[in-house]
Amino acid sequence: MEKQQVSYWELEGTYQEIGKQMAKQPEKNHIYIPAPEKFGGKEMEEAFRLYDRYCPGIREELEGYAQEAGIAVRDIAYTWMTYLVPGCSGLILTGKKTDDGHTKIARNYEFTLEDEDLKLYRTAPAGKYAHISGSIVGFGRTEGINEKGLAVSMTSCGFPVSNLPGMRAPVLKGLQFWAVIRSLLENCGDAKEALVKVMEMPIAYNMNLFLADCSGTGILFETMNGEKAYTSIGPADEKQYLCGTNHIVIEKLVSREPAAMENSIVRRDRLTAFAEEENRIRESGLRELLLKKYPEGMRANYYAEGFGTIKSVILDTAEKRYSICWLGQEKNGWTDYFVPEKRGDYAEEKDMEIEKADPQFFAIRPLM
Repeated sequence: MEKQQVSYWELEGTYQEIGKQMAKQPEKNHIYIPAPEKFGGKEMEEAFRLYDRYCPGIREELEGYAQEAGIAVRDIAYTWMTYLVPGCSGLILTGKKTDDGHTKIARNYEFTLEDEDLKLYRTAPAGKYAHISGSIVGFGRTEGINEKGLAVSMTSCGFPVSNLPGMRAPVLKGLQFWAVIRSLLENCGDAKEALVKVMEMPIAYNMNLFLADCSGTGILFETMNGEKAYTSIGPADEKQYLCGTNHIVIEKLVSREPAAMENSIVRRDRLTAFAEEENRIRESGLRELLLKKYPEGMRANYYAEGFGTIKSVILDTAEKRYSICWLGQEKNGWTDYFVPEKRGDYAEEKDMEIEKADPQFFAIRPLM
């Protein structure tokens, strides 16, 4: 058993003030990564035009950070990595499907520790919606919930898209998932408003995006190489859950990538079976599913292969609650954060377990 440090931070004020606050934090290794030569003045200008339109305020936050840290904006990882890697599982349960009547999103997030922030932020930009969310490359967000009760999460759809070596190259100019999620949390009050926004956004990342709110609306949005599709549920629908892992689930898009990893299919089948088992699902059962080891549950400890559980998260739209268990370990316990509540910055150590994956875990199976 090894240890990892995780932390929680509160950011508030103008975007430039938030950027300066972030620059005063320790452990900046995932934020400062010098830009490649191909990301020149023209590319940065194009990137900022995109950010200003779809992620308003992020330019000022980057500039505030750069000014305080004494580095070039170009060499902030978010600046060049967002302009266009993980494996995850996601489940939306409406209030009609949960024992407390609260619509929720549950997700496990798997990746490699070397590329993770292991941070949560409560961010309250002036004039925008406050939200609690997971952090990636400092300025990006992996999942979260805002003060209006909008919950947003994602999973990669197929092999991850990135401008880093070894990843699938983007086929269009657009945004990374972490910029999309943050923009939705700060600017949208419900799932339908968020859907309108993502339908107009240029998104270069292939993903399953999960949207839910306290009205009982749940939306699963997919994008594959620029093509978009979605399915939705609401209080009047017979089906009261949606789920996805790391492959296409909406029939319209399946022909775009008609294969998936063995583990992705197994995890989605397990989520479906879990959602069908009971008419009313208790959160304790949901937490148990997230922490139970694959294939019975969602947890995986394969960090060396890039598929280790970073966090298990439940987003409660009624309570505006972000609940997390770090590193998939039950002994680390669950911590509940509420968007309206401030609790002060802190850091602590959490346990982690490392195992080696069976090669069959990553085997490819056809979907059609």
